[in-house]
Amino acid sequence: MKTMTIRMVSMCVALAFSSIAHGADLSTVYQAARSYDATFAAAEATRHAGEEKAAQGRALWLPQVSATGFYQHQTASQDLPASEASSLPPGSSLSTSAHGQVRGYQVSATQPIYNVAASAGNAQLQEQARLAEVRFRSAEQDLIMHVAQAYFDVLYAQDNLEFVRAQKDANSEQLAQAKKSFDVGVGTVTDVHEAQASYDATVASEIAALNALEVKQNAFVQLTGMPADNLAPLVSRPVAIPPAPESMDYWLARAEAHSPNIDAQRSALSIATAEIDKYRALRQPTLSLVGQKGETWNNGSLANLNGSSSQQSSIGLQLNIPIYTGGSTSSKLRESLALRDQAAQQLLATQRTVAQSTKAAFLGVKSGAAQIKALEQALASAQSSLDSTTLGRQVGVRTTLDVLNTLQAFYSTKRDLAQARYSYLLSKLQLAQAIGELSVEDVDAVNAQLKR
Repeated sequence: MKTMTIRMVSMCVALAFSSIAHGADLSTVYQAARSYDATFAAAEATRHAGEEKAAQGRALWLPQVSATGFYQHQTASQDLPASEASSLPPGSSLSTSAHGQVRGYQVSATQPIYNVAASAGNAQLQEQARLAEVRFRSAEQDLIMHVAQAYFDVLYAQDNLEFVRAQKDANSEQLAQAKKSFDVGVGTVTDVHEAQASYDATVASEIAALNALEVKQNAFVQLTGMPADNLAPLVSRPVAIPPAPESMDYWLARAEAHSPNIDAQRSALSIATAEIDKYRALRQPTLSLVGQKGETWNNGSLANLNGSSSQQSSIGLQLNIPIYTGGSTSSKLRESLALRDQAAQQLLATQRTVAQSTKAAFLGVKSGAAQIKALEQALASAQSSLDSTTLGRQVGVRTTLDVLNTLQAFYSTKRDLAQARYSYLLSKLQLAQAIGELSVEDVDAVNAQLKR
């Protein structure tokens, strides 16, 4: 009775853990990856650093205040001729010395009034802060794609292993039947050899499928920090529909307007343009309001340090006119012009890349839906062909090789259908990413097609 109780408890625990593990769907895995992935954590830290650029830009127009303090110990000595000291013998001299201390402080404040370079620098820093946010949004979308890719890679590797093992079992049955038929004299040795060759090939395929599954599971764990077994699989017949609207131009226009990659490159171009404005502005005069206040205390026995103190304060305008910097400003201006041209070309290249990615994703969704429908019909036909060929083999009108070839075609179709379903879902996410709208809602939409 005690042993039975222990077994029941063990079964309950196993079922509980199985239920928890099966609950690891795409949404759960994505949230885990946000906390675990080091690359995403670095992107988040970069965003926080970039946010400070806005404060740095505002600081260019705020007062700059500084304070200094000082302390000095002074010593003075003087040799006097004997003629000035009648009490001393002729030819001798008199030496005198004194000591004193000087201490004080000074506070200075500068408020820019007219500074074109500060305006350009502020605009540049504000754009850098926006760029940091855009790049973080891009990193979020990249993480979704990486997680979805890793998730579906594991599911496909599992499906492939399942198909290979099912085919191996079927080939094993064909091999056993071929040997039995040969033993009773109704089969040929050729049938045995063909069945053996097919079985051996599936054994090799099983080894390769096991290795591929382990590789994909390791990549999944490295990205998410979660175990890669018992992930929620796709439902038996996931929904596959073409993109709406079915207009390539519509999706290309959305991508041009909202793609984070294009947005980031536009921001980089704005930053490069502001750099040009900044170096051009360095040739302009600047005007600032300057104020100072300080106090000095003298304490000592020197004639000019006889326990006195003084206070100073001033306020006024300071005009600075740059005249010549040795050619440095002109050189940096030419450099910034070249970098602006580089950023413009990079924007053009990014626009072309995003357009190509959008087209590929659009066609992936459109053709993927049609391909899934065709493969589902092909699988039904392959199943009918397998049933007919197997029956024909039993009545002697088909050979073992016919059955083996039909088995190969059947499992190949199953494999293609599984791959098409995963590719279709990834293409949907890629299309949303291309137009800059990939979000948790898209993850949840895909997650709705998983068994949970």
